[in-house]
Amino acid sequence: MSEVAVDTAAAMLMEARGLLLRGWSQGAQARDRSGHVVQAWSHEAASWSLLGSLLASWYRHNESLEDDFVAHSMDARALGDAMAALGTSTGSADLDGWNDADGRHLSDVLTAVDGAIESLPA
Repeated sequence: MSEVAVDTAAAMLMEARGLLLRGWSQGAQARDRSGHVVQAWSHEAASWSLLGSLLASWYRHNESLEDDFVAHSMDARALGDAMAALGTSTGSADLDGWNDADGRHLSDVLTAVDGAIESLPA
């Protein structure tokens, strides 16, 4: 992992954690205030799943890169690094399935994000 990608992955995970604290969703990557399913990066989104919060963070960061191919490539790499760290932290490559499991709680999801952040190289 490059240092830039690790820093970006950590920033994405921290932003994803903040989104989850605003609202957590199961059964959809994102929902609006009425509970309707929306895209994770929608301005209408009010709650997110684990993967949805990461995608929302990536989209918001990626949107600002405009036509900078090198920065876009590093951002895509950082997304992959963040997803891999979450996979390790949750013990599952299926982040949607893990998020939506019966008995899953927001505290489990936040613990997984924290573990993913901690697992990234310093």
